[in-house]
Amino acid sequence: MKQHLHGLAIFFLSSLPLFCQPALELAGLFSDHMVVQRDRAVPVWGRAAPGDEVTLDFADQTKTALADERGQWSLVLDPMEAHAVGRTLLVRSRRDTKNISVNDVLVGDVWLCSGQSNMHFRMQSVENAKQEMAAMNFPRVRFLTVNQQFGQEPLTQIKAAWNPLSPASAAECSAVACYFGTALHKEKNIPIGLIISSVGGTRIESWMRRETLAATGESRSLIDKWKDMPAVEFEQIGKAYSAYQHQRDHVHPMALGEARAQGRPAPAAPVAPKLRCHDCPSALHNGMIAPLQPYALRGAIWYQGESNAGQPKPYQKLLPAMIADWRGVWGKDMPFLFVQLAPHRSIHPSFREAQHQIWQNTPHTAMVVTTDVGDAGNIHPARKRPVGERLAIAARSLSYGETIVSSGPVFQAMTIKNDRAIISFDHVGQGLIANNGALRGFSLAGQDGKFLPAEAVIEGRTVVVSSARVSQPVAVRYNWAIMPEGNLHNREGLPAPPFRTDSSNAP
Repeated sequence: MKQHLHGLAIFFLSSLPLFCQPALELAGLFSDHMVVQRDRAVPVWGRAAPGDEVTLDFADQTKTALADERGQWSLVLDPMEAHAVGRTLLVRSRRDTKNISVNDVLVGDVWLCSGQSNMHFRMQSVENAKQEMAAMNFPRVRFLTVNQQFGQEPLTQIKAAWNPLSPASAAECSAVACYFGTALHKEKNIPIGLIISSVGGTRIESWMRRETLAATGESRSLIDKWKDMPAVEFEQIGKAYSAYQHQRDHVHPMALGEARAQGRPAPAAPVAPKLRCHDCPSALHNGMIAPLQPYALRGAIWYQGESNAGQPKPYQKLLPAMIADWRGVWGKDMPFLFVQLAPHRSIHPSFREAQHQIWQNTPHTAMVVTTDVGDAGNIHPARKRPVGERLAIAARSLSYGETIVSSGPVFQAMTIKNDRAIISFDHVGQGLIANNGALRGFSLAGQDGKFLPAEAVIEGRTVVVSSARVSQPVAVRYNWAIMPEGNLHNREGLPAPPFRTDSSNAP
């Protein structure tokens, strides 16, 4: 009996490595209904037992890779043409008898959609949401929303799943991404993949690597505040804020509704913790960008800045630095499209000017103007269709090389003739128009530097600005206000960005 037990023990111990070896797995980005990038090499990666041989079959390609000593493996599929019929991606290994099948995989263009709350803003909250969502029947547009997670160091996995865009799934899709993706799909007639990685109330410093942020010389106090944070405390801060979010977004609204229905006093709103991982430099890059790299992309769209709106000058360094940081992985010419902040009582025009200068000075970028879709009392305006569709127009020009007008009229030069200032523009397209009534939003200053409301009229491809109270004009401003009301567009329907000729940044 003793000898029999001894034999069983030897068998069990000798078999232990087989039972304990890591199971074959794919990175969290790779799941049913996914879209992979056309016309370029497609990295695929995951984990297996160290030394295991992994084989991948997809689209008449077979690729193999060996897992390294840490169990990590990666391989690259050859470039493929767009393909709108779902196929199966099969992954198998020499040691693991369980294969992985990823079904209904399309080949098209994949865009990263990132930023803070206005990118995170979902279709369920847009203007006329019920009708808008009912129209979102685009099975070849797929979206994946990355679950919120923070990291002091780069993470490797995410929890997320790809979803075909439909009336049933649209509610949870980023509205800006949704309108952007469907507009592109209609124009290009290829599958579109949208990777949505966004978190409300976040600063740009959280979205780039700490080395990149440090090199800008900005945000030193923020870096110092978090640099020695113990891992246990960082984790506790994250859990505390997640608990607060649950109370704020779910528990409190339900309690408020019950109180109103029963005629009871409203319950106190939950109190936000003083510290948030949202503000930790690099925490969102580590948690929600690093795990996406190096998934092949066509480009990125970005809607962020509200949390940095009080620091326009630093932002002129920070956003280009983040763009360069991402391009270090996804390619130095990766198209990067961003949204100039919509009007709100908390957004000073100098921040929009900073964004404009970033666009003018950063290659392979585009900026869309939203001065006509803001809301003074709501930093999350519900009109997201124009934002997404303008981003798609910009993408068609910047990324797809179409010869189209992709921007509203942009200030080019000012000429003074007697008591009139004549403003010329780029991106005039088919001509200048005043949208909805007489031209508004212009002011004029004389030698005293005091800006006064001015009359403005369109003459050909220029705008002539004058005021009976300014006999010797020296400078013009357009939409230079917290809540601008200007209505200068081109005939293509795109609004002019705000500008001021007295800025040191003006041409």
